[in-house]
This record gives sequence, structure tokens and C-alpha cells, in this order.
Amino acid sequence: MLNSQKLSKKLLDACLDKNIKLLIAESCTGGLLSANITKVAGSSAVFSYGFVCYSNESKRKFLNVSEKTINSFGAVSYETVKQMLTGLCNQAKSKTLTIAISGVAGPSGSESKPVGLVFIGVKISSHETEVITEYNFGNLERNKIQQKSVHEALKMSLDILKNVKEFIP
Repeated sequence: MLNSQKLSKKLLDACLDKNIKLLIAESCTGGLLSANITKVAGSSAVFSYGFVCYSNESKRKFLNVSEKTINSFGAVSYETVKQMLTGLCNQAKSKTLTIAISGVAGPSGSESKPVGLVFIGVKISSHETEVITEYNFGNLERNKIQQKSVHEALKMSLDILKNVKEFIP
């Protein structure tokens, strides 16, 4: 997906210009966002690390998502993605753009969590701005849902960075 590569480059350039690092937590995209970012030469100047937190256990262990949140709202929820972002922000050593994705890529879902339901969150550590958006991409192929999720996460990240001034440590 060439467009996501262009957006990845733009995102890395924007982070570099503003002296902001990047942390990612992915579930349904399985590392695809991190892979898109690291395909860009020089990404190590910005990208610190990413987690593929596919299981509920990994969300709890690495991001401190509470068991109560997962049991009450499900792994695919606004509340879980909000806690994933908080978990990433708590790990940030400097001003950091954090991105969290959780969704149902299929082939099966449920009535309350259909295939194509994805929550994407973006937050800058030590900054009030946080955006979490619910998407319903429809009952598409897994790969298409993953690609659309990555594309939207990149667009959301670029949007949130527009209003951030350069960070001087």
C-alpha cells in the first residue's frame, strides 16, 4: 500500500521536525503499522518501539490495561484503547507520540463486535490532546481491514501533530 508508505514518511518527518519520539501498541494490525514505519530509512531516529499486544494478557502485562476494563468493555473498545495509550505514555522517556489500535479483523466477529470494528487512539505524552476514533470498515478481508486501520492511524497521527510546537528537551 504505497499511500501508507508516503504517510509513514510524512509522519516520521513531522516527528523529527518537532523532536518527538514514537511508540506503538497494535492488536488487530499485528505489527503492520510498525512495519510500515520501519520500512522508511532513518525511522530509528524517531521510532522507539512497538508492541503487538494481541492477547488480553499482553495488554495487561505490557500496557497495564486493567482486567476490569477488558471484562466490562472488551478488548475491542474505546476504554481499552484509552488504557493502551496511557500505558504507552507511562513508558515515554521524552515527548512521545503514542498510537494504539484494537479491532476485529475477522473472519468472525460477534453482534456487538462485528468484523471491521476498530478503535484507533493517538496521544502525545505529557500533552492533553488525545483522540480515539471508532471505525467500522465493514466485513472485508482481514488484510484490507488491517491496511485501512494503518492508513487511518497514520492520518490521525499527522492530524494531532499539526497543533504541536517543536519540543526542546
